[in-house]
Amino acid sequence: MAHELDMTNNRANMAYVGDKPWHGLGQELTYNAPIETWEKEAGMDWDIDVASVEFTNFDGETKQFKNRYALYRSDNDEGLGIVSPNYKVVQPKQALEFFRDLISEKEYQLETAGCLFGGRKFWALAKAGQEFKIHGQDAIAPYLLMASSCDGSSATSVHLTSVRVVCNNTLRLSIGENGANALIRVPHSAIFDATSVKEQLGVVEETWDNFVDNVDRLARLKIDRDWAIDVVAQELKDDWKDKNGEELVGNEKLDSSTALKRIFQLYDGESLGNDFRSSKGTAWGLVNAVTQYYDHESGSKNDDKSRAFERAHLTDNASLKVKITNRFLEAA
Repeated sequence: MAHELDMTNNRANMAYVGDKPWHGLGQELTYNAPIETWEKEAGMDWDIDVASVEFTNFDGETKQFKNRYALYRSDNDEGLGIVSPNYKVVQPKQALEFFRDLISEKEYQLETAGCLFGGRKFWALAKAGQEFKIHGQDAIAPYLLMASSCDGSSATSVHLTSVRVVCNNTLRLSIGENGANALIRVPHSAIFDATSVKEQLGVVEETWDNFVDNVDRLARLKIDRDWAIDVVAQELKDDWKDKNGEELVGNEKLDSSTALKRIFQLYDGESLGNDFRSSKGTAWGLVNAVTQYYDHESGSKNDDKSRAFERAHLTDNASLKVKITNRFLEAA
């Protein structure tokens, strides 16, 4: 079985507070644990170091690869990636340090942090405010995520996201007019300036209030099933034709796509929280069916459960969920 959480001596380099994550991995910490404790228990107490890249030619001579440098871990000398001289390293500890003043001044609470892919990717996630209940039942909580990589796969990102408490579904808070304030990317060609990023992020409460208003609109929007199938299908792919070139319609699309079929099985009753008034027959219920599929069920059969965090936050699936959500908001 594939395993993407970084491991040291059979110990997952991840830490959390509260309930054990549904994948069952990581070290449990107490609320208000010091940042230094998080660094140690999440396996983020090492540095990314830089070295020249050398090779041996056919004559046995050692040569240096010009304009390329190797990144490696200070704790075990494992290689992480090859980069250009312009590459600006973001250290694992910076992901946790980003939250130090937010914890002391804004009462944020770190909830998870850790490393993936041997340390090539790392993150820290903190609860950023109070939960909101849709129609008095469906609890949604705001979170702030910082994530980065050192293998060239992604920029450093800081974004607001939400977690639906009943099922751990995530949805980036980039829906609606204020969405641009909810996601900031800093390429590795630029120095990561935490102060500047926090200024760009704006006021969390304003973005959260906008998100809550949009969720309420989705929960009140009753949707026609055939129309909803078309909306989701259009975002999944452009071409919906049978082998004879005829355009597929309605349930014909479900039968031709494993993803689309599973999403509507979840929507029809198999998703967590489906019995809430806010979900039954509504756009919000379908948004959560899409989210549950891409957060928890998509990927190959060999994927480890630890990949769920990556799928939810660090892949194009996050953007796909936002696109589908915005399509429904246009109709709300």
